Amino acid sequence: MSILLESQIKSLRTEGLLHLVEDVEKRIGSHVAGGDPVDEYVQQQRYILDLVQEELKRRNTCHV
Repeated sequence: MSILLESQIKSLRTEGLLHLVEDVEKRIGSHVAGGDPVDEYVQQQRYILDLVQEELKRRNTCHV
């Protein structure tokens, strides 16, 4: 699944990546706020954030 996720993230435009970050942050926040969060879910969402961050860094270094 991670290879598919990575390839999908790489195919998004920068604007799409920023929207994804917003969405993931809201998902984590609402999940945790709901009480009794599932750690695996939160970890998966954080993994997505990490992938997006890596992709944004990669794009930034490619344009320098």
